[in-house]
Amino acid sequence: MPDPSNLRRVSVVIPAYNEAQTVAATVRAAWAAGPLEVLVVSDGSTDDTAAEARRAGAEVLELQPNRGKAGALLAGVAATSGEIVLLLDADLIGVRAEHLHALAGPVISGEAAATVGLFVAGAAHTTLASWLTRRWSGQRAMKRELLTELDAAGQRYAIELMIEDRLKRSDIRPKYVLLRGVGHRTKEDKLGLAAGLRARLEMFQQLAAYRLRRRR
Repeated sequence: MPDPSNLRRVSVVIPAYNEAQTVAATVRAAWAAGPLEVLVVSDGSTDDTAAEARRAGAEVLELQPNRGKAGALLAGVAATSGEIVLLLDADLIGVRAEHLHALAGPVISGEAAATVGLFVAGAAHTTLASWLTRRWSGQRAMKRELLTELDAAGQRYAIELMIEDRLKRSDIRPKYVLLRGVGHRTKEDKLGLAAGLRARLEMFQQLAAYRLRRRR
């Protein structure tokens, strides 16, 4: 576990859109980890995401209209002050304080400039997806300066790929850490099968479009 005094250097940013069912558990895990700054960015949510996050103890930034994950995440980074930023998805299941320590610890100690979390021993389908798409992981910690130059204009879903490209430009290899027992609610769980598949297809299309633009 990192020295609690060093955890004051960490800001936790949790972008959320209609995640009232799970956001409070993620916030409580962050508070259990130590004296962190914890901010939930409610990205145009139409449910009780903001209220649940506040009830769990987070500061909340409410955005209108919805900007997409990239815009919400960067708005949250701009609204926080820690020299280290820890990013978490709001739909996590099974996240605990020890997982935040695993993400933040190597950056606090100087062992790594950035970390990426991978699910293990959680639900089989989310664990497999986490490993197959590890460059898209939303569970990360890094030095703030690696995020401040990013521009979300025209992007909704490609923020993790933008971060990966930023690390590559700086010749930084992130340290992968295992988040044992963690998973997340899928789009199909949240929206129903048909709507979830449509949302997933839209996400994949935007990720592919981002990659094509980068190759030109």
